[in-house]
Amino acid sequence: MNVTQSAGNYGQEAMVASLAKKQQEAQGAQALSLLQGAVENAPAPQGGTTTESLGNNINIHV
Repeated sequence: MNVTQSAGNYGQEAMVASLAKKQQEAQGAQALSLLQGAVENAPAPQGGTTTESLGNNINIHV
């Protein structure tokens, strides 16, 4: 009788794992889609700004 219950539980666990995997794959695809949309809609950096020289000189006092 325990064998039948084990097999039933295994079937349920396999189904739950399969559904969880499909859900994770769908969420991953949505995240990639959102990131791709953000990259496509991001403004291009403008050249000649003062941010190009930021971080080039670091003053360290000991």
